[in-house]
Amino acid sequence: MEISKVVNNVIQATSIKYNNLVYELKQQGKKVIVLSLGEAFFDIPLLNFKDLPFPNIYHYSHSRGILELRKKLCEYYSKFYNVSVDAENEIIITAGSKIAIYFVFKALLNSGNEVIISEPAWVSYTEQVKLCSANPVTIPYWEKVYNFEKYITEKTKIIVINNPNNPSGKVYSKNELEFLLTLAQEKNIYILSDEAYSDFLVDDKFYSLGYFDQFKNNIVICNSISKNFGISGWRIGYTITNKNLTNELLKLNQHLITCAPTILEYYLAQYFDEIIKTTYPQIKKIVQTRNKIAKYMDLINLKYLPGTSTFYFFVSIAPSKLNSEDFCTKLLLEENISTVPGIGYGKSCDSFIRISVGTESEETIKYALTKIQNLIKQTL
Repeated sequence: MEISKVVNNVIQATSIKYNNLVYELKQQGKKVIVLSLGEAFFDIPLLNFKDLPFPNIYHYSHSRGILELRKKLCEYYSKFYNVSVDAENEIIITAGSKIAIYFVFKALLNSGNEVIISEPAWVSYTEQVKLCSANPVTIPYWEKVYNFEKYITEKTKIIVINNPNNPSGKVYSKNELEFLLTLAQEKNIYILSDEAYSDFLVDDKFYSLGYFDQFKNNIVICNSISKNFGISGWRIGYTITNKNLTNELLKLNQHLITCAPTILEYYLAQYFDEIIKTTYPQIKKIVQTRNKIAKYMDLINLKYLPGTSTFYFFVSIAPSKLNSEDFCTKLLLEENISTVPGIGYGKSCDSFIRISVGTESEETIKYALTKIQNLIKQTL
């Protein structure tokens, strides 16, 4: 039996592929320095599940998500980002932001439509667009936001931005976001703003795209409780957009998810503020660690794309003769250091690797970076 051509045309998620290799090596008893994980390890207390509403936790919730959690998330966007969101009509909670992004693509795209994606781009954007029988149009990493218009055609339906960016840590400025929104309004297209790392800033100011489009006519925001709350394994994400599109996303949520895990929704609603108080100082500490690592890379002359947020760096391996997959494989098998090949983030990115500073100590990260610099020199 033949496999679907659409699915067959999709590649594995590069970051997950390499992390699976790490899990397998660890099962063999090998010690691996993990700079590939897309999460930060916070010290989070286990709060009391017995206080949750029994027996409701065992059953389906509303497909939009329980109202208590929707209200908490709307208050969060209002308090931190000055974005007003209607908890009844403009937000849906689903099983992680990854499926939320796919729902947006599925709701807006027809076969042959185009989606503009700026590189370096999170590994699943292009493949999810392909799963919708549409075409990803990628923009090389060196292109400025103000040049995006030349990539728009009559087939363009969506521009995707990741703010702050995984893997570079770039934070979009107010001027850049205003420019992109005006462009979307002129061309009658949507901007999907993936804001999963919205709290990972210290010195910069984060502007949600919702700040500039109060009626949400041309925008969809996808965010996640995974990163900002340090509970990625729970798979809780959400969308924010206008009422009409939200109702279309609701259909997809009903048919493919039914609802996010009810017990986790109630837990998050109950302890929302307490979790934030616990994780927010740890987020700041991680970003401060990122700043220290940036200074160390400057010291050893290891280049990286500019950025000030998240817990990632997109590190150049030029002028190594190895492509990014061969480089990462060699680094993992010979030095037991796990990173992610840049090619997974776009065709223009094969001379980069992604590293994360969210899981290892500062000294361990510095040791690994020295090994990376050595491997570059050995493979000139």
